[in-house]
Amino acid sequence: MSEDDLDDLAQELKYFYESPSFLNFYPLGEDIDIMFNLKSTFTEPVLWKKDQHHHRLEQLTLSGLLDTLQSPCIIEGESGKGKSTLLQRIAMLWASGECQALAKFKLVFFLRLSRAQGGLFKTLSDQLLDIPDVISKQTFMATLLKLRQRVLFLLDGYNEFKAQNCPEIEALIKENHRFKNMVIVTTTTESLRHIRQFGALIAEVGDMTESSAQALIQEVLRKEFAEGLLLQIQKSRCLRNLMKTPLFVVITCAIQMGKSEFHSHTQTTLFCAFYDLLINKNRHKRKGLAPSEVTQSLDHCGDLALEGVFSRRFDFEPDDLSNVNEDVLLTTGLLCKYTAQRFKPKYKFFHQSFQEYTAGRRLSSLLTSGEPAEVTKGNGHLQKMVSISDITSKYSNLLLYTCGSSAEATRTVLRHLSSVYEHGSLLGLSVTKRPLWRQESMQNMKSTTVQEIQKAININSFTECGINLFHESISTSSLSNEFEAFFRGKSLYINSENIPDYLFDFFEDLPNCASALDFVKLDFYGGTVASWDKTTEDIGRTQDQEFSGTYIPSRAVSLFFNGKQEFKTLEVTLRDFCKLSKKDVKYLEKIFSSATSLRLHIKRCVGMAGSLSSVLSTCTKIHALIVEASPLTLEDEQHITSVTNLQTLGVHDLQIQRLPGIVNTSSLSYNPTWLFTAEILAIICFA
Repeated sequence: MSEDDLDDLAQELKYFYESPSFLNFYPLGEDIDIMFNLKSTFTEPVLWKKDQHHHRLEQLTLSGLLDTLQSPCIIEGESGKGKSTLLQRIAMLWASGECQALAKFKLVFFLRLSRAQGGLFKTLSDQLLDIPDVISKQTFMATLLKLRQRVLFLLDGYNEFKAQNCPEIEALIKENHRFKNMVIVTTTTESLRHIRQFGALIAEVGDMTESSAQALIQEVLRKEFAEGLLLQIQKSRCLRNLMKTPLFVVITCAIQMGKSEFHSHTQTTLFCAFYDLLINKNRHKRKGLAPSEVTQSLDHCGDLALEGVFSRRFDFEPDDLSNVNEDVLLTTGLLCKYTAQRFKPKYKFFHQSFQEYTAGRRLSSLLTSGEPAEVTKGNGHLQKMVSISDITSKYSNLLLYTCGSSAEATRTVLRHLSSVYEHGSLLGLSVTKRPLWRQESMQNMKSTTVQEIQKAININSFTECGINLFHESISTSSLSNEFEAFFRGKSLYINSENIPDYLFDFFEDLPNCASALDFVKLDFYGGTVASWDKTTEDIGRTQDQEFSGTYIPSRAVSLFFNGKQEFKTLEVTLRDFCKLSKKDVKYLEKIFSSATSLRLHIKRCVGMAGSLSSVLSTCTKIHALIVEASPLTLEDEQHITSVTNLQTLGVHDLQIQRLPGIVNTSSLSYNPTWLFTAEILAIICFA
């Protein structure tokens, strides 16, 4: 081939790599008409250079990888990590002439190995460009040998490559010393073992950075959708971890596309979309397999995930897959296989939360099956959850995804949880796991036992668990009666500084369930907040208060504004208020009106002097009042005596000279039981 022929060939390749047909791609597969553009959506990957023992040596950027490129270079990564996009980016950079490290290459060929067949020459012709008839295969292959390291092959997806279809490409990788062309090949973890020994440089695609995920979301979604999704991610530790996988970021964005307004989807919805995509996207890899064999393998995968959750196992061995078609689980991407520097392979799900989702999906399937044996099997798994502390910690995500997968399964789960509450263990939460200052608080309580504290904490956690299940459930309206039965007799603690969004949905959608609660505790904090509670959000909240002139957060007030629910007993605690505005009093009046029976606890509120009478005048249903380390005026004390419904009164450490005024204290009874409960809940509120 002449130099002009080479120049023409190079120019044709560059035209192709800069064309829409190459730059525009379908990240979720061609069956889903969602298109991204490589120029605008590519984000810088995190790459890890590996040594011969397969340990991470150092972190590399893409430019760093290209500057130190050795051939063959093997890039490994789990499904959805962005390996294909990385190679496409390299081809695009070469065509643009913007990358100095790529300027030395005369020709760059990007090939999808899943489509390789009929030899290298034919594969290039089929995938990239029409090679002129005047250039024979022999001439072309001889030119590649002559150009040596001035030719770069970007070979995508060795895990989908059938070597018998194109032995020349296999030789490019495994006999690179003969061709001496530069090669970068991508593969998944389970196929790495077939080519690892031939790699001069091995790099692993690491987790997507938070900034890269944010940039991608902002690029592909409308501004208001992007802001809504980023806020949802910020509030969920689980979602933040999942955003480290590019494909999951893409799916999370894709679900929002085509909508008229932003919808905050549940974690189950996102995982379900991801799971179904893996199954459908890779169905071509299962040609020739009977549907029953595929179904059996997927069921076994769910059983494996379930057993792993109960035994706290997140790594699996070959024996665990002995009765299943391993290839089905690997080619779909449900499991990843790791073989490098291991005597026995290790299998695992791409993320612990995905294993818990797969387990919950399977448990839901068992509980709703038409086969009695499967229902019995599902109920057997439920019977393993007999401790409230385990349900609210170890198995919380499993139950979350089970309820998110099926309304009928949710009914079964709620019945089981109610049974556990009645007959199971309310203990099991280790006090030593709590912060030291909380341990000291417990030790200083004279009349409170550790077991009673544990029970109170567990009951509150159990209620929160139920609200989470409600939020995740696939159909809350049809399950209203079941949820009401579950919440009946329970208690709930609400920290006004940190009210989750799902609590608003709970109060709005199921007011009958909120009303079923026996006891709701609501805490408000004024300007002096304990040091361990001070966060950036607290500082911002304080600034908002100064601007608005109120201490009662409007978010907390809006929680009670729909007026649909009426709480049997509402305890409101005001702490460290140095001031109380008229607007605060109106806010409190609205909140107090939602209670059948109100308990008010005022603690360290130096600014309440003279304002307590205004607050009490709004409390038509107050039955208990505790004032602690808060000065009172004569008017305040006189107003206390005029409250006809007051059954419990506690006044401690007024910090001022006693003023005359309380003249009717003998008619007020002291209720130590409520004070004891208040002490326990004071500990819970800092949990």
